[in-house]
Amino acid sequence: MKINFLDFTRREFMKKAAIAVAAGATPASFVNSAFAASEEDRIIAAAKKLKPVGLRGMIWSLYMSGMKNAEAEFKKATGISVESIQDISVFVIPQRAMAEAVSRSDKFDFFHVDSNMIPSLASAGLLEPLDSYMKQADFKIDAVGDFANFMKYQGSTYGIPTDGNVHTQFMRWDLVDAGKKAYEDKFGKSPEWPKTWEDDQQMMEFFQNTDNKVWGSANLRNRANGVTWWYMYFYSAGGFPFDDDMNPTLNNKAGQYALDTYLKIKKVSHPEAAGWGTPQMIPRMTQGHAFSCQYWDGVISLAENPKKSKTAGKWRYGLVPGSTFSGKQVHRSISSPIASILINRYSPRKQQAAMMAMWMATLKNSASIVSDRVNTFHDPWHKGHMSNSLVRKAYTPAGVDAIEQNLKVASPPIYLTGMLEFQDILAKNISEAYVGQLSAKDVLPNTEKAWKKIVRRVGKKKLKKELASYKAVFPTVNVPS
Repeated sequence: MKINFLDFTRREFMKKAAIAVAAGATPASFVNSAFAASEEDRIIAAAKKLKPVGLRGMIWSLYMSGMKNAEAEFKKATGISVESIQDISVFVIPQRAMAEAVSRSDKFDFFHVDSNMIPSLASAGLLEPLDSYMKQADFKIDAVGDFANFMKYQGSTYGIPTDGNVHTQFMRWDLVDAGKKAYEDKFGKSPEWPKTWEDDQQMMEFFQNTDNKVWGSANLRNRANGVTWWYMYFYSAGGFPFDDDMNPTLNNKAGQYALDTYLKIKKVSHPEAAGWGTPQMIPRMTQGHAFSCQYWDGVISLAENPKKSKTAGKWRYGLVPGSTFSGKQVHRSISSPIASILINRYSPRKQQAAMMAMWMATLKNSASIVSDRVNTFHDPWHKGHMSNSLVRKAYTPAGVDAIEQNLKVASPPIYLTGMLEFQDILAKNISEAYVGQLSAKDVLPNTEKAWKKIVRRVGKKKLKKELASYKAVFPTVNVPS
């Protein structure tokens, strides 16, 4: 129970105290709770014990721009600031951070990078565990569902999130309403929110209208990003990439289901989709050339901006489809990359960097960061974001509700040392199958063969120890309420 004493008269305070004590609280704990400092105050108090410094970070400036106000407030309160950054895309930082790990460099104090790199970077010795700093400031990562587990590896916390970046289902419901009668005539039922990937495929095929330049799907199928969708299909079908002895387990029924689902999208995709990333696909969504997709939640705010989108007010957002392939209904979204602050253990300023990272992730500061409509690269993840008026205005109430549902079933890519290698091979093979450069029957066996080599190179014994951390990142619910 947390109460502000100034909000109560003496009689009211004593009444509240009596209720709290009757519920099991000691008088001392009630008083401490009543006068507890805010999480911002606790972080500042811990940071003020440290020497004021200028920090150096590796972070994409598009993300840093949205954190500038919070950083300025922290500097004013503690003297700790971001002195300089190396401006690199979040998609390139993983490789650069690995190079820093190899050289054991103290050049950078923090890395703003995909948290799915934590196993690789922590096992390489680059990352500083953050639990002791979090304890000093009585700080916790108060994320939706099991999302905070994305910051952990082998029992320790290594990252502080700034961005949820979860895939959310988008559907042009104005087209559904307009075509409802025709849909009912053909299928004998009204169109409804797709529960399975098969439902989604059926709706995409029906509502695709290439004569009007509307393609059924806006899902990416390029090598760099397309693999992200494959994970959703595979996990929802009950698949997991390895057995307990680190043997790859892709070439099975769940893997084939995921591959078939991945390739079917070609029927409802633009012919040039295999070469497109977000710079090409997002404008197609906002300009009205797509019917459905699972896409990063940050696009919601753009799609609902009438100054930038012709489709504002026409989308409906919700839970991504799932699968009954395993015998039960399972939904699995994907969060990748999850932009998070990781601290360099070789930095002489790591304590200050850890305090700044926590400062960015308080409810007050993170809500301000993710609701910024000028710098739009941070998206909701905190429990408090789901009811925050600024966040709900920025993403629409329906959009925020959809984000919350998908965060509850958010899953990772390969959460193991060597993630980049595992993923690159899988991405290469499925993308080549999509464009016809590789036979579909060769995708899974070829991927397993290559993965076995990576397992041997990284070390089977080491990876077997990491499996528990990988499995712990998965959501604990199959169908979110």
